[in-house]
Formats: sequence, structure tokens, C-alpha cells
Amino acid sequence: MYVMATLLGALLLAFAGVLLRIGFRARPRRGPEPGFEYVWVDDDGTARELDADEQEYLRTPFQGSDGARPYIKSHYGASAPDGLMRGYLRRRQLPRRIPINPPPGPV
Repeated sequence: MYVMATLLGALLLAFAGVLLRIGFRARPRRGPEPGFEYVWVDDDGTARELDADEQEYLRTPFQGSDGARPYIKSHYGASAPDGLMRGYLRRRQLPRRIPINPPPGPV
């Protein structure tokens, strides 16, 4: 009985740790601010606003298994599936110390 209680306690403690880690990473890093809900993070860690085409792309409804759907990072330090840092990120997940640059100009 003691062994079962110890194992159950260890499992509950591990589960609580996982929930705390998820909650810590999901917390907002910035207060509410104007602008589109997402920003683009480059491989060097810089962030920029999205242009109109990128905003439209993120507003497009996709099915869960659609390979064309955008990759949205869960937190600033997350790597994309290709191992690089680039990707879309919710604006509130971007650390306050990272400035948000304007969108790229016309090419």
C-alpha cells in the first residue's frame, strides 16, 4: 500500500510540474498593444510586423492536417520543425526586450 501511495504521489507531482511548465511558457510576455495578433520571428531572433499578405494567410481557415497551414510557435524560443527559430508567434508571447520592426517594404 505504501509503495502504491508513493508512486501515485510521484505521478501527481510530475503531472503538476508539467502543468506548471506549460503555464509558465504560455504566459503573456507583453501587455495588450496595437497591431496584428501575430508577428514574424527571424532566425536571428529579431521580430517584425506582418505585411497584408501574411496577415491574410494567417486569417485563412485550414484543416488540422493541411500541409499548407502556417507553423505558429508556442513560445519565443521554440524551434520550427526544420530546427530553425523562424516562425509566426503571438505578439503577446514575444519578450518585451525584443523590439518589433516594421513589415518589409515592397520589393
